[in-house]
Amino acid sequence: MDLKKFTKDALILELKNSQSKERFFENVSNMAYFCTDSQRVVLEWNQTCEDIYGYKKEDAVGKKIETLIVPDYQRTLFIEEFKNRQSIFGEELEYQKADGTTTRLYVNSLFLEQKNEQSQYHHISFNPLNVKQSDTLRGIIGKSDVNLAQEAELVIISFNKNGYIKDFNPFAEVLLGYKKEDVIGRNFIELFVPSSYKEKTLKQIQKSFKSKSMRIKSDLPLLCKDGTKKIIHWNQTFVHDYKTKTDMMLLVGDNSAIDRSAQDRLEYLANYDSLTDLPNRNLLQNRMDNAISRAARANQKMITMYINLDNFKSINHTMGYAVGDELLKAVAERLQSELRDCDTVARFSGDEFVVLFENVQDELDAGTIAKRVSALFEKPFNFKENELFLHANMGISFFPSDANDAKILLKLANMAMLRSKEDKSRNFHFFRAEMFDEITNRAVLESNLRRALKEEEFYVEYQPQIDATSGKIIGAEALVRWTGPDFKNIPPLDFIPVAEDSGLILEIGQIVLEKAVSQMKKWHEKGYDDLKIAVNISGIQLLQSNLINQVEEVLKTTQFNPNFLELELTESILMENIDRASSLLKEFQQKGIQISIDDFGTGYSSLNYLKQLPIDTLKIDQSFIRNIQTDKSDKIIVNTIIAMAHGLEFSVIAEGVEDSYQKDYLKEMKCDVLQGYYFAKPLSAENFEKILEQNEHLSGSNENQKIFDYDLVSALEKYSKPLNI
Repeated sequence: MDLKKFTKDALILELKNSQSKERFFENVSNMAYFCTDSQRVVLEWNQTCEDIYGYKKEDAVGKKIETLIVPDYQRTLFIEEFKNRQSIFGEELEYQKADGTTTRLYVNSLFLEQKNEQSQYHHISFNPLNVKQSDTLRGIIGKSDVNLAQEAELVIISFNKNGYIKDFNPFAEVLLGYKKEDVIGRNFIELFVPSSYKEKTLKQIQKSFKSKSMRIKSDLPLLCKDGTKKIIHWNQTFVHDYKTKTDMMLLVGDNSAIDRSAQDRLEYLANYDSLTDLPNRNLLQNRMDNAISRAARANQKMITMYINLDNFKSINHTMGYAVGDELLKAVAERLQSELRDCDTVARFSGDEFVVLFENVQDELDAGTIAKRVSALFEKPFNFKENELFLHANMGISFFPSDANDAKILLKLANMAMLRSKEDKSRNFHFFRAEMFDEITNRAVLESNLRRALKEEEFYVEYQPQIDATSGKIIGAEALVRWTGPDFKNIPPLDFIPVAEDSGLILEIGQIVLEKAVSQMKKWHEKGYDDLKIAVNISGIQLLQSNLINQVEEVLKTTQFNPNFLELELTESILMENIDRASSLLKEFQQKGIQISIDDFGTGYSSLNYLKQLPIDTLKIDQSFIRNIQTDKSDKIIVNTIIAMAHGLEFSVIAEGVEDSYQKDYLKEMKCDVLQGYYFAKPLSAENFEKILEQNEHLSGSNENQKIFDYDLVSALEKYSKPLNI
């Protein structure tokens, strides 16, 4: 009999019929039933109440119910609702057990007037995952001598407090694929419990043996001999072995639930994530709604924590999805094992989790919780011989100060999480009202980016690269530009991060590659066939499985010589995806494509990757060039990079050259190539070509740069003289 399908009228009839009531609730094994008088004193307390809550009937009857099972923080509210005769029908609530732990139960309760005109409060609860009833189970609970072989319709396993199996019935043999003689003496947890459940299940078993209380665990799957997983609805109790004078745990799987496994599986998938067995976003919504109702009634606070695994995608791409799946299960297990039983941990999406914390006092309390969660990711996740580290970004929203709706609280926590991804100084942020404007602006910008792609508003400009010795133009860096329909230029620093977060950088990057290579091919055909073109590659592009094919297709279509194509990647991109980058760059190198490290010096302190990766060029970041005349440290860094690069047989480009001192000093230090506003800002293809037609040398002048614009005549006037350096 399913409590969820038990109508209120039918329940009232059962409760009013005393004989039926006694017979009904004693024969239903997993329905906890108790009754109190109008003063909340317990009058009746069935066997399942003993099992679930841990109090014997004689210890419960005569006590006030709130002192037994109502958590401290809910007692005031419970007493108030009791006085107002507020019934509950079909709600999931949290209760306290004798050993101090808590459990969530699905509840029906109501008040009935008895013949003596005294009202009685009747309370019926059971596990939310709908453990199906079994008269057979009631028949074996509490027996001291159980013949498991006779219970043909149940999966029954018994084991001692250390988890070693003592008995295994025939139906368990059929379902799980093991013979009884193969499992006797083996450890139940090691043999049957999936890795993501092992630690928590062991703790639950130890607590159960200590308190001698039954804990319903209907969502515990078992591993079969063939490696498959069977999700069965479980119940458990204790049987005292009078021969050995020891207690045994009896784990019982209801066969009636197995008979309707397809229906159960659909119900399970509707509410739980099949990989981690955590609640999914559907069940999370239900849990949040109930938690908000409880917090509102008790005038308490609740926080919603949105967790994003920052570098998870790179692990998926570099080590494979099988490793990624195991990592997600390990994260789920770690979160579950460290948080309170009353906290809800859910898998919200691929690499995102949500945790609900009830009864939180203030931001200081929330900050402590966030630090505790952060600490879970300080330890590595071990997979065979590999140690993997994950960085978690977290966002926190408060009920009721931020919102009183579950969906809105999730969105606000997500906004705060996005802020933590941008802020490298800390990995968690509380939601603040000003984030609305930022998120709105980003959403508008993303929408405009999508429109710009359709309207073909992106184009490429070319900044000359100058040979430091001869002053000759040896190539150009292709830089993406975007001018909107209002002829307003949007800076790349504004739109590139949004393009990367949204994935639109893939399409934009492809446009830049095609336009830049096609344009350089035209210049080669006009006689400037010694020029190279440098194109930036983002981290998102690097993770594409078909990046090499895309580059090859562009080269094939344009018939462009790959020896004159240079791909620029930043240090951070390489180090975040070192394995993927290593194999990919070697393939590019084999095809004759050159590799340049952009913004060198701003990334990682470890330089080991320089000898591991096929690199041709280092580009010194402009932040070091800017102050070489006044900052001794920057000058030393620049000198060191040039010397080291040449020692490793790399060429060196200095970007951000803006004055004659920088130009002269870099030439003196034998930097190979110079690039910067001192020579030219990024130019349109037309203006770049006109400079090539006039002279392949550029003269640099600070005064010229002050009046620089994109007018063709001005450009020709400024760049018509040879460069004397």
